[in-house]
Amino acid sequence: MNIYPALCSRMGTWNYYVVKMSARELSQNVMYASEVHEDRTLDEAIQRVLDESRVKKDIVEYLKRQPHRFFSSIVVAALEGDPVFYPVEVTEDPRFALFHGDRRLNEAFGVLKFDGTQKYYALDGQHRLSAIKTLLTRNDPTSDDAPKDFENDEFSVIVIVPNTDDSNETFMQKYRRLFSNLNRYAKPMDQATNIIMDEDDTFAILTRRLIAENAFFQFAGRQQESRRIKTRKGKNLTTRDPYFTSIETLYEMNIELLSSSQRVSNGWGPIREEGTDLKTFQRFRPSEEYIDSLYDELLIYWEALLTELPVLHSEPTKMRIHNLLNSEKDDETDHLLFWPIGQQMLAEIARELLNKRLHDLENPTPETVSFALKGLNELEWQLHQPPWIHFLLIWSTSTKRWNMRSEERTKAVRCGRIIQQWILGLEDEDRDFVENLKNQWKSFLIPAQSEETVDELWQQIEDRKSALSW
Repeated sequence: MNIYPALCSRMGTWNYYVVKMSARELSQNVMYASEVHEDRTLDEAIQRVLDESRVKKDIVEYLKRQPHRFFSSIVVAALEGDPVFYPVEVTEDPRFALFHGDRRLNEAFGVLKFDGTQKYYALDGQHRLSAIKTLLTRNDPTSDDAPKDFENDEFSVIVIVPNTDDSNETFMQKYRRLFSNLNRYAKPMDQATNIIMDEDDTFAILTRRLIAENAFFQFAGRQQESRRIKTRKGKNLTTRDPYFTSIETLYEMNIELLSSSQRVSNGWGPIREEGTDLKTFQRFRPSEEYIDSLYDELLIYWEALLTELPVLHSEPTKMRIHNLLNSEKDDETDHLLFWPIGQQMLAEIARELLNKRLHDLENPTPETVSFALKGLNELEWQLHQPPWIHFLLIWSTSTKRWNMRSEERTKAVRCGRIIQQWILGLEDEDRDFVENLKNQWKSFLIPAQSEETVDELWQQIEDRKSALSW
């Protein structure tokens, strides 16, 4: 016999119970669908294939390393077992005399009893269940360093039982539909919300801190959001958006700026965590001292960028005008550093400069970083100039307007970044390399330009490299 404290509820045609089970009870009693149904034909299969890698690398590590661990309810189907719910007369307690006669209370709380022959399986939460089982399997090396007394952790479990008049066929159809609905409508949070809410991802913490504390990014007064940073979902910015960038792009730029060659090669985190890859580092909050040190480092990078590139202080609504011929204002332009693809490119080029020019990557200073980033302001960032015109900025013959390219954009952006790095002296100076780079750039031009035009545009690119004063 098994008994559980329970809350009795009903939704649609489902009767279900919210109970609590210990990790040990879940591990011992709840099975996977494949253990309940031996027939694994397509018609009978009602569970996804278990991803063992995700279980051991992600969920088990989370349970082991996160003292504030918490799971949402695991949904369990209970087959057979003759379930009986015994309501507790809550209103008989003098403390609830005010609610005497309220059936909602008297019918909701109680004890759920099974006769011991029931079969449970995880309808939603099989990966969480697998992680719990793994941690409690002592002969599994993955269970090493399991939290003390983890077996007594208590979990919220939603137990669903079939109606007494359901045939086996009806029962299977209903459970398949329920499983499908649980997963189809379980929408994950968007990236912007993750960045705003995540208290373990160091880069999310640093990004929020920049917005809250740094004069360039911060909120002004009591308004709902930063005037500089779009905190709503999506990276894209429109011509008239007042923001410098989005929180998603800023987050990615911060990761890039902090991704020194040493961290990429040797691992993230303090010395004791060497070998930790970026994905793992993002999942577990390091010490406050280490977060502070990364924030101080990030501030040095951003202050140097803002000093080297004073254009970043410009009014964003005047810096994203693709169709300048239609503009009546002389101070309007179309600047790549005010579009997400240009901002990400800037962070990548800046990081490459830091890797190549900083002699001490572990101890950057305002002076050494400023020196390393010299030359960024002398690159061409105006979209109506080469290498960008006809390359990232494309003329549409149908709409008679300039637009950012969509076809093979990622490859074109990569080529543009290499051109900028070549101008800065970060790429090979060999003539064959330069000729290949020119041909690659030429292949992305839309529409294809005459050889004379290609040579004229490329000469302007080479002239900028020759004129670089760094």
